[in-house]
Amino acid sequence: MTQPIVVTVSHNLGAEEAQRRIAAGLERGKSEFAAIFSSAEIGWKANHADLAVVALRQRVTAGIDVFADMVRVEVALPWYLAPLQKKIAEALQSQGQKTLQIAKE
Repeated sequence: MTQPIVVTVSHNLGAEEAQRRIAAGLERGKSEFAAIFSSAEIGWKANHADLAVVALRQRVTAGIDVFADMVRVEVALPWYLAPLQKKIAEALQSQGQKTLQIAKE
């Protein structure tokens, strides 16, 4: 295992709305990337989600903690995917910000 990727995204949505948006985004991602993931599991307990996906025969696990003012994501990559660590961290940060963005009306 490589060092875990840790990303935090600040928001002003409150915990409940942030969790709703994160959960919806995870379900969308699960559908969109179904062809890439041979398995994808998401389990929520209160404000914490455990995720496990298998891609390229590699198991990637993650934990998401939703707080009133931020979301913290920690991803554990197998050594095989370590060269992608920086790109994955950037993608998590970007996608997290998009998911939590307040729609402009």
